[in-house]
Amino acid sequence: MKIANEQGTSYTDIRCGKIVAKNIIAKNGLIVNETNCINSGYGIRILSEGIETFSSITDPKFAEKEIKKAISVSKLLTNWKKGIAELAEAPVSEAEVIRKPKVDWVNLDSIEIKEKITNLNSYIDEFLKVETEIETDVQLINWSERFVSSEGSEVFQEFPYVILTLTGRVRKNSNQVKYYKSFGGMGGLEILPFDHLDNTISFIEVINNLPKATLIKPGLYNSVLSEDMAWTLNHEVFGHSLEADNVLSGRSFSSGLQGMKIAPSIVSVIDDPYIESLGYYEFDSEGVKGRGTLLVDEGILTDFLHSRITAAAMGTESSSNYRAYSFEYLPQVRMSNFFFEPKDFKEEELLEHVKNGLYIGDGLGGSSEPQTGDYNLDAQYGREINNGELGNYVLQFQLSGKMLDSLSKIDCISNKILAQPGSCVKNNQRIFVGSIGPKITVSEMRVS
Repeated sequence: MKIANEQGTSYTDIRCGKIVAKNIIAKNGLIVNETNCINSGYGIRILSEGIETFSSITDPKFAEKEIKKAISVSKLLTNWKKGIAELAEAPVSEAEVIRKPKVDWVNLDSIEIKEKITNLNSYIDEFLKVETEIETDVQLINWSERFVSSEGSEVFQEFPYVILTLTGRVRKNSNQVKYYKSFGGMGGLEILPFDHLDNTISFIEVINNLPKATLIKPGLYNSVLSEDMAWTLNHEVFGHSLEADNVLSGRSFSSGLQGMKIAPSIVSVIDDPYIESLGYYEFDSEGVKGRGTLLVDEGILTDFLHSRITAAAMGTESSSNYRAYSFEYLPQVRMSNFFFEPKDFKEEELLEHVKNGLYIGDGLGGSSEPQTGDYNLDAQYGREINNGELGNYVLQFQLSGKMLDSLSKIDCISNKILAQPGSCVKNNQRIFVGSIGPKITVSEMRVS
């Protein structure tokens, strides 16, 4: 299927998408909610006289009408305002990419999935030493989309995604304390812990230690950041500053730093959609073939993340990072799998390097300002480091600082990366990404 430009437009593309999803929630192994959803429709993007317009519909019989409406809106806008948007050159793509899971949830009866949830909860109960409410949230998703453009590109992609989130709630004195951890990525039920129950041991260990965890004393700590917290810091604070739409709009502290050394030579940062996680894809939402992008090379800022529009504005080529989760949304410049490149340090060497300080566990979100690099991030838990060994647990706390300052204080990066499910919200659009990364050490982290 190919589409031609309508009169008065310079470019048109259509994304025909379908998302089939099941969500099952259980408490202490008992199913409390199950939902099934199918969402399908069309997203139509038009570029006319430098102005980009977008609309979406769920009923294909209105597609032609919606296209004409979008063109009318575009012409109306250009009567009083001339746009500046242009598209950087990109190869015409024709491809079909279908990834199939080993264990497809669509072919399983819900009863079988619920039995797996019950068995998982029974396993966790065997090892729990404290009274805990365990919530299990399972999201099963089949995502597919066909992209066609007036330039002749036609790309079909279909991927399966699965996510299992365990949340444990325990009592500490008169308060409730919780900890959650997610498993999964691109694939089927085979990548969830249903058949690998011991993958939940680290989750159980944290839950067992929360009731005796202590409050942390505010201050500066020589720290080891877990894979998840290192990714949270990197993604939430640094990554958004490297999205070229933020750079062009003046909402990035990285603006003007390209070619400059912004971190120690041990630090390299990569965005790569080909790591098989929630951030996996082979073509972005404007049909550009995915590729890995080296953004920081041995401490030097070398590149930004681009769409075809931002690439044209900055005189470069798209990095294949123009993304939307579904047809309903206009794509934006987004990260895929964004991570610190692993180096040569073993985990025990990181602890020995810090010697006395703080291990910072999984992230709990937070806030950041891409324009300044200021951040406030929450950690779910931590552990004291004494003489290079992990010690007592500490309760939830907050990290704060400026990203360039934190980058300058990274001195060790582990030799392994961990891929976990992640998500990202930008301009009220949530999209899947890979929480990818190694452990890192930061010589001074401000904790409160």
